[in-house]
Amino acid sequence: MLASTLVHAVAGAMGSVTAMTVFFPLDTAKSRLQVDEKRKAKSTPIILAEIAKEEGLQSLYRGWFPVISSLCCSNFVYFYTFNTLKRVMVAGPQRSRPGKDLLMGIISGAVNVILTTPMWVVNTRLKLQGVKFRDEDLHQTHYKGIFDAFSQIIANEGVVTLWNGLLPSLILVMNPAVQFMIYEAMKRRAGKGGRKISSAEIFLIGAIAKAIAATVTYPLQTVQAILRVTMNY
Repeated sequence: MLASTLVHAVAGAMGSVTAMTVFFPLDTAKSRLQVDEKRKAKSTPIILAEIAKEEGLQSLYRGWFPVISSLCCSNFVYFYTFNTLKRVMVAGPQRSRPGKDLLMGIISGAVNVILTTPMWVVNTRLKLQGVKFRDEDLHQTHYKGIFDAFSQIIANEGVVTLWNGLLPSLILVMNPAVQFMIYEAMKRRAGKGGRKISSAEIFLIGAIAKAIAATVTYPLQTVQAILRVTMNY
């Protein structure tokens, strides 16, 4: 039981790390648009070209390590909690239902947010460190790495700052919760009657579920990103 849950957690963490690494430049563009209010929204290729021209090609992967570290820990916690709850709440003859999937997703998301928000505050700042903001009101940070960032934030702004954006983050647990509810429902429908679901179908179902969840919760993601970057003095 424990081994199976651990496998799900590791698989979920590694899958998210792989996906984020491949699409990291797109996440860079998204972060800039969310935080830098004076940067005009253009097509993704144009934004990426602007960033590369102004700051160098390597800037598209700035902050990769802290983001990947946080993502790995975050998804491990989420998948471990979700699959533990699934074993407890959907045991024996009981069948999973959308409502139950949503509840498990919300609980898992809340546990994840409370435990990993400090890592996301640090990695958001590291990712935006040294960038050329259009908005002059945004403060630049000077951290030497993850541990130095933790140290400076605690010393200069207080430990509570590490949980900046906690409220929208808690509300945003609806994102993975909605995603998993849709994913599980679509997967059950696709596998109805004992039909075997192909890897391509799993990929498509996951993509559709993620797209719907991201679209619904995007405004809160923008608020969350701004709060994480905000300096408290």
